[in-house]
Amino acid sequence: MKKLILLCLTLISLSPSVFATQVGVSIAQMDDVFLSRLRGYLIEHAKQYPDMKLQFEDGQGAVDKQLSQVQSFINAKVDVIIVNPVDTQGTKNMSDAARKAKIPLIYLNRMPSDSKMGDGVSYIGSDEIEAGRLQMGYLAEMVKDRKSVNVAIMKGLLSNDATRFRTQGAKEVIAQHPNMHVILEDTAKWMREDGMNLMNNWILTGDKIDILSANADEMAIGAAMAIKSNGLTVGKDILVGGTDGGPNGLQAIKTGLLTVTVFQDAKSQAFDAVDMAEQAAKGEKLKDINFIPFQLVTPQNYQKFMTP
Repeated sequence: MKKLILLCLTLISLSPSVFATQVGVSIAQMDDVFLSRLRGYLIEHAKQYPDMKLQFEDGQGAVDKQLSQVQSFINAKVDVIIVNPVDTQGTKNMSDAARKAKIPLIYLNRMPSDSKMGDGVSYIGSDEIEAGRLQMGYLAEMVKDRKSVNVAIMKGLLSNDATRFRTQGAKEVIAQHPNMHVILEDTAKWMREDGMNLMNNWILTGDKIDILSANADEMAIGAAMAIKSNGLTVGKDILVGGTDGGPNGLQAIKTGLLTVTVFQDAKSQAFDAVDMAEQAAKGEKLKDINFIPFQLVTPQNYQKFMTP
């Protein structure tokens, strides 16, 4: 009886963290503007689950580093792992390791192309092809009466399927319009400064650009700044499209720095990932793929996307 009482007292005295749901989270690159917002929303929603503890790691854009982080989570016997992949074609080893350890793995925002979903591995994010279609569909409508339209496409990291699919979606729309032609395309690595430099280089080539289609707002904003610094006007000389619809993109729509963007719901993605982690930790079966729709953001409707 005395031993039982001592055992109960010991259990009571243990830190609550011993009984917490431990969730290991690896973010591809924490200095990325969109991914930083995503991380903030994960932290915010995890507060709804007092017993949930998030442990963050920064992949720093390195596949090997991220794989090591996932292995460390497994060794620590976390309950659930959330991964925002550095390389959507470099996830197979992570998926295999998580399955072998029987730890639920949730891919967030970037859908792997080399890992099959199911059997303990899930995805929460958006259909990236739709983002490209929405953005270019709006821009194509604006130039439908022109005889010839030159399009430059500014890509994100080439290792990322969001880059490939957003570009694919844009090109699908371009292919439906005989007056539109892609004359330039290159990567600006999701970054504003790279977008500015790339746009400056393109302008210096002397090629006439009518539309700048960027895979993300930060690159589009950098491109728009370069356009202005070269004495050109966004909307008049060059139409500029972005994707993400975060605070910077919405402000750029408001001030006329962007012509259009596409809202990617970082909050819903992050909140749903946390909910999924809670469900997985309880042993509940998750849906393999969860898509959250993109939404078009224009000068006419941007206000509804801005938080008070």
